[in-house]
Amino acid sequence: MTHSICTPEAGEELPYFQRLWRVLFAPTIDPKTRLERLFEHETAEFDMRYAFLSNIDLENDTERFEVVHGSHEVLKPESTVPLSETYCRKTIVDPEGTLAVSDAVTEGWEDDPAYETFEFGSYLGTTVSVDDELYGTLCFANTAARDEPILDEEKALVEMHSQWVEYALDLSVGPHFRETRLDTIEGRAVSAEDIDSMMDALKGLTSRVTLMTLLGDTTETSIAALERKVNGEDDRIGLYHRDLPKLADAGYIEWNVGSDTISKGPKFSEVEPLVRLLKEYDTAFPE
Repeated sequence: MTHSICTPEAGEELPYFQRLWRVLFAPTIDPKTRLERLFEHETAEFDMRYAFLSNIDLENDTERFEVVHGSHEVLKPESTVPLSETYCRKTIVDPEGTLAVSDAVTEGWEDDPAYETFEFGSYLGTTVSVDDELYGTLCFANTAARDEPILDEEKALVEMHSQWVEYALDLSVGPHFRETRLDTIEGRAVSAEDIDSMMDALKGLTSRVTLMTLLGDTTETSIAALERKVNGEDDRIGLYHRDLPKLADAGYIEWNVGSDTISKGPKFSEVEPLVRLLKEYDTAFPE
């Protein structure tokens, strides 16, 4: 079964991300619980029984499982296994940092130490890094093969989940994910109203395009440049009379009417993680 958001008839991208980010940015809930909730939801979506966040020690050639979803004889929280016996040993050396195995037996894993240890018939894993150094992996797996091949879009989704974990770990004050309580973004609590405001700002393509244009080192962009990225007269009218005023009122942009330019607003950093992830997934964004 393919992840529902990756099917052609889905058309539910924004509601999916609304549900997802309510989990990942839920106030008063510790990050370990958020990740457990993510695993519970996404294992069903990926048609997998197990999910885990691991920490890899390259010096000692070991992998320790920090957060685990699903009951498995070997895959248990806080257990450590030789890295040489895991699927993740190949994930961390993959050029893209992501490994997908739809049918382990068909794809030649039957005699591999990882298959002999875990007996995973399917696996989807990606690397997790902190300060540009390998931390571990974020993975989904099942003892059965997938009915349908794992899609590139599904690989992109698990990479997005990994980026949230990296973001959480970057904010961590403790050495391990399980010991942290990351209930803030940029040092302030994230309320339900904040999340609703972010989702309202991101629900329209023109608004998303506007915010995506300000990612990275861009400090200012012209309205004329934005107009070239939207389609049709209706969108251009909406840009001036709906989207720019709404984004400015929310504090996500500064709109200089005199120079007809926009720049990052005082609250841009709050919405930036969502905008960055949506840009990676949103194929409608015009480069």
